[in-house]
Amino acid sequence: MINAIATPQQFAAERDVAAMWETDVVKRARATVGYSFAMAHGIDVPEDERETFDAAMDEYVTNYLFKAAASDGAHPRFVRDFMPAYEWDGRQVHGARMGGDNPDNIYQLAGITHGGRYRVTGTSTGKPPAQISLTLTGNYGTSVTIHTLESHELQCDADGGFVLTIDDRPANGRPNHLTTAPHVKFLFVRQSLEDWATECGYALAIERIDPVDTPPLTVGQMAEQGAFRAAEEVPLYFWFHRLFSGLPVNAVRPPLISASVGGLVTQAGVQGWFQLDADDVVLIRYQPAGAAYVALELTDWWFRSLEADRRTSSLTRAQSVADEDGWITVVLARRDPGVMNWLDAGDRERVLFLGRWQGLPSQVIAGGPQIETTVMKRDALPMALLDRQAITAEGRQRQIDDRVAAWNRRITV
Repeated sequence: MINAIATPQQFAAERDVAAMWETDVVKRARATVGYSFAMAHGIDVPEDERETFDAAMDEYVTNYLFKAAASDGAHPRFVRDFMPAYEWDGRQVHGARMGGDNPDNIYQLAGITHGGRYRVTGTSTGKPPAQISLTLTGNYGTSVTIHTLESHELQCDADGGFVLTIDDRPANGRPNHLTTAPHVKFLFVRQSLEDWATECGYALAIERIDPVDTPPLTVGQMAEQGAFRAAEEVPLYFWFHRLFSGLPVNAVRPPLISASVGGLVTQAGVQGWFQLDADDVVLIRYQPAGAAYVALELTDWWFRSLEADRRTSSLTRAQSVADEDGWITVVLARRDPGVMNWLDAGDRERVLFLGRWQGLPSQVIAGGPQIETTVMKRDALPMALLDRQAITAEGRQRQIDDRVAAWNRRITV
C-alpha cells in the first residue's frame, strides 16, 4: 500500500506546527481563542460539556497552525489538516479536529498567491476516492469559495492521474484550470472516501512555475499568521456551531445546498442535534439520490468528529447496509442497538448531527436528497429492522476491527 500523505513535506509541516506551539504569539492566541469562544457561548453550554472545552480549543488552534504551515504561496507544499491526534514517523502529531471535520475526508491545503502560476499533479495510487474537490479559498476558514473543480469535471490520463493549472487568467479552453482572485489564500483539497479499506487518495504535488525571489516563511512568520487567523475567525466558527445548536433539540434541518454556507457547490447537507437518554434511539432513513458520496456523521458539542477512527460515529453509504427500496436505515444510539447500521454516539447525551451528499447529479434522482428522523425508545425499534440488520457481538467486533485497520492506512508510514 502507498500512503500518499507520508511525504517529507508533510513531516516537515508537522514539525513546524510543533515548533509554532512553543512560541509566545501562539500561546497568547490560544488564550484569546478560549476566552472568545467562552464569552460567545456564554451560559448556553451544558455543564458536562465544559470538561472537553480546553482540548477542543487546542485542536482549533492547531488546525490554524497547520493552515499556516501550508500558507507559503511562494514555496507551496501540500499539508494535511483536520486530523485527530496520531503517531507516526516517531512523533506524536497534535489533533486538529474542528468545524465539523469529516472523517471520510483527506483534507490537504497548499498556499496560493494571486499573480503566481502553479502546476498541481495528482497521481493515482489505487482505487480513486468516491469524490474529490479542488477549491481555491479566500479565507483560512475555507468558507469563501473562489473557484472549484470536482471529480466529474477533471480530465484524467490513462492511469487515472491529472494535471491542474492555477493562475490569475481565465481557462480559455485549458482543461483542469483554476483562476485565482486577489484574496486567494489556499488550494483546499477534499478527497472523500466512502470505502476506507479500498479507496486511495491521490498523491498530490504542487510547484510554482513562475520565478520567485522571496525566501520560505520562517516558523515565526507562520506562527504569527496562524495565531492571527485563529483569533480572527472565532465568529465564523461560532456561527457554524449555531447552525446546529441553534435548532430545536432533536430536530434536523431539511437538506440544503451547501454552497450557501461555504460547502461544495454540488453538495447538499443537513444539520441538527440530539439529546438522548440512555435508552433513546433515533431511527434515521435517507435517500442517497445518486450522489457520488453520501454519509452521516456525529460530532461532539464542540464540533469535532467523534472518535471516528475507532467507533461508528460516522457511516458512509459503502459502510452501510441498504434497504430494498434503495433508502438506507441507520440507528443513532448511545449504546449498541443490535443493528448493523449503528451510528454510535459513544454514550454521549448530546451530539451534533450532519448528513452530506456530494457530487449530486444534474438531474434529480429518486426525488433528490431526503432524510427522515424519529426519536423513540430502544424497545420500539421495528422488528423487521432488527431482523434484517441483526448483528452479533462477534460481528460488531469484526466491524470495529475492520474500521480501525482501514483508518490506520492513513497513518502508516
